[in-house]
Order: sequence, then structure tokens, then C-alpha cells
Amino acid sequence: MDFFSDALKLYFAGIHYFFDPTMILLVLLGTIVGILNGSIPGLTSTMGLAVFTPLTFGMNPAKAIVFLIGIYQGSVYGGSISAIIVNIPGTPSAIATGLDGYPMCQRGEAGRAIGFSTVASFLGGLIGIAALTFTAPSLARVALGFSAEEYVALVVLGLSIIAYISPGSLLRGMIAGTLGLVLGTVGQDPMTAYPRFTFNLIGLFSGLELIPALIGFFGVTEVLNQIGKKSAIRVFQEFKNIIPGLGVIARLWALILRSSLIGVFVGATPAAGGSIAAMMAYGVEKRMSKDPEKWGKGTLEGIIAPESANNASVGGAFIPMLTLGIPGDPMTAVLIGALMIHGLKTGPVLFTAHADFVSSIFIGNTLSLIFLLILGLCCARYFAKMINSPSYILMPLILAFCMIGSYAIRNSLFDIYVAVFCGILGYLLNKVKIPVAPLTLGLVLGPMLEENFRRVMILSEGKYTTLFTRPISASILMITVGFLFYPHIRSWFKKKKGGQRM
Repeated sequence: MDFFSDALKLYFAGIHYFFDPTMILLVLLGTIVGILNGSIPGLTSTMGLAVFTPLTFGMNPAKAIVFLIGIYQGSVYGGSISAIIVNIPGTPSAIATGLDGYPMCQRGEAGRAIGFSTVASFLGGLIGIAALTFTAPSLARVALGFSAEEYVALVVLGLSIIAYISPGSLLRGMIAGTLGLVLGTVGQDPMTAYPRFTFNLIGLFSGLELIPALIGFFGVTEVLNQIGKKSAIRVFQEFKNIIPGLGVIARLWALILRSSLIGVFVGATPAAGGSIAAMMAYGVEKRMSKDPEKWGKGTLEGIIAPESANNASVGGAFIPMLTLGIPGDPMTAVLIGALMIHGLKTGPVLFTAHADFVSSIFIGNTLSLIFLLILGLCCARYFAKMINSPSYILMPLILAFCMIGSYAIRNSLFDIYVAVFCGILGYLLNKVKIPVAPLTLGLVLGPMLEENFRRVMILSEGKYTTLFTRPISASILMITVGFLFYPHIRSWFKKKKGGQRM
């Protein structure tokens, strides 16, 4: 009982900050900026925080942090808007959302898809904040125990999801995932810095830049697909049932809770991030679904699972940041820098010396989620209307945003070439019915797998056994095995139960 009362005292220790209306307005402004930033392909959460951090230098620390928190929460959610409407994930964490969100939009249900995405983001975010408030030290200690072996196991679990996010043929999905892993090897060797597959192009020495590649595979590819169609498609969008019914949410509460907990754990793992959390939640829920064949064709569960996970990962990412001073993802790394500028150092001392400031972070996250819910539900109708624009206007605009977003990452023309190359490659793969979603998962996870696996081999002198002797990595690998064989085990139990009844 003392545990919960102490957590609640910490949560409300800084409530006096929010008696100032300016604090609430800054949270609202940050959330609006974040949603707009996340919904424009190429303008990532990290970029939004980095661009707006200098504007906070003249503010007091509490006002600065709640403004940046609003941008963080809003941009993670905003990526789902473009993923649903035009099949271009505004942020990497929205890749999985587009798998079912865009098919719903093509059926004229963009408003409903955005509505459920908004509510799932809100509920997942709340669960993430609850985990941050009540279990921060415990989860941080678990995440701190991660070394190369644990990261290898985590990535193997992530790669096993390729089999379940692949629409249609499993073989084609594995081909796409393998191609993504190959593309992930482009650039300098992580151990020796020897250039691989760079063709003497300086722009490839650091590897394929992830955001331009994603923009190409999802944005440019979609534009080419639409251009290749004989007639322009304009789908009438329904604006009914935008606000999800409580009955549907109650029916899916277990899915939301599971996905959110996955998001919290992955978010609390340094360097993992929301994209891995969303993909993992999507794969787990599809694997556990009674109707997995509906996934990828516009099912609500396929939107709710990744959106719950990626917003819950925000609260998870704050756990190692606040308790240990270790950034959970690139966005919290920027926030640590912002706090250092204001003379604050994250770590255990922050909770004792500046409890009211820590409380302002908790409350700021909660307020941002409330504003996110209101803005998302009220504006879903207007987001959906974008689809009704004629294709001869919409497609050039999308292509223009793709090019601008690719260039904005590093102010480099080379990144535009990367986006165009990946767009053409994605278009050709679609022609032979090879999906690009598993490819992007391989591209995201490949470098992490290679770097950590080679580190394991070097430190253990070539012994694989360390992957199975460390408790955390062994547990994750056991979960992976269970994940792969779960449907077979479930069907065996059903057959056995049916035989007993006979």
C-alpha cells in the first residue's frame, strides 16, 4: 500500500506547476506541433524535438520539458495519420499501422481508422505513463541488464515476426525480409569500418538512411502504383463511427493491454524504440488471433495493436532516461540534452532533489495524451477528407512531400536518390507480389543484429552458448520459440480436448 501511495505522491508533487495556464497551453501547442510534424513524411519525432529545443532555452525547465513532451507524444501518434491516409508512415513506428489502416482507408473508412488509432494511442500512452509512475526503477534495472546477448535475442524475436506480417505467401515474405537484411549491410562495417556495397559513393558509407528508404518504399512506391492504374481512384470516405464505441474497446481490452505492455518493455530497453515495439505487438497479436487471415486486409486489431504499443513505448523510454540517465530512444537522448542545458541531470538524484519536476513530466505526458485524444477525434473528419482530393492533385503533392522529407533529414540530395531508388525497387517488388513491410523490418533490425551478434562472438571467443546461459537472453529466445509454435500447440490442445469429449 505504501508503494502505491508513494507513487501517487510523486505523481502529484508538481501539480502546482499546472496552476499556471501557460503550462497547459505549452502542452497543447507542443501536441499540435508534434501531430503536424509526425504526419508529414520525413519529419521524424527526433527532428521535431531537435528543431524546437533551442526555442525552450529562455523558458524555465518545467515549461520547456512539457512543451517538448507534447511534441514527442504528438509526433509518435501523428505518424499513423499519413500511414492510414496515403500509406506513408510519417514515423518509423507507424509502419505496422499502415498494414491495416490503409486498406480500411481504401474501403472508405479512413475516419473510423483514425478514430481507433487515436483511442488506441491514448490508452497505450496512459498504460505507459502508469508503468513509468509505478514501476520505473524495477523495469530500468531489467533494461540495464541488457548486453549484446540480450539484444541479439530481442532482434531474433523481432525477425520471427516477418512470417506473420507478410500478406499472402510466407516464402515471399521471407524473401523480402532477407532482402531487407542484405540492404542493412550497406555501408561501413560496424567493427572494422571497411566499406561494403558502397560502390565508392560517399553517401552510402553510413548506410542507407532509414527515413528516406521508408519514404521510398511506402511513399514513392504508392505514387508509382497509383500512376500505373488506368483510372484514378477516389474513395468516398464515411464519417460515421469515428468515435469508437465502448463495447468495441471493452472487447479488445486484453489486446490493448498486451500490446501496451510490449511497448513499455521494448521502450524501456535502450536503443530499441517504438518501431520495434509496434512491429512486435502487431506480430504477436496476429499470431494469437483466431482469424489471422484478416490481418493486412483492414482489421481494427491491426491498427489498435501497433498504436497501443508505440505510444506506450514513450512512457517506457522515459524509465531508463529518468532513473538511470540512459536514453531509451533517440528522442529521449534529445530530451536529456535539453535538460542538461537547463542545469538538470537525469538519474536517481532527480527523484529526490527535484521530485516536483519529475511530477511535471508525468502530468505533462498525461495532458498531452488528453489533448491528443481530443484533437485526433475532432480532426479525423478533416484528415479523411484529404483522400477525396483528385489524384492528379494528391499524387504530385505526396511525391513533393516525399522529396522534401527525404532531403530534410540531412539536407542531402543523395537521400532523394535513395528514396527514388527504394521507390522503384518497391514498385518492382509489388509487381511480383513481394511485400515491402517485411523488407523494412529487416532493414531496421539487420544492423542491430549484425553489430550485437559480432560483439557476442568476439567477447565469447566464438562460443554461441552465451546466448543460452544468460537468463534474460535465454528467456527471450524461449519466448521466441513459444511464439513460433503457439498455433501448433493451441491446435494440439483443441484436438486433445475434442478427443476427450468424444
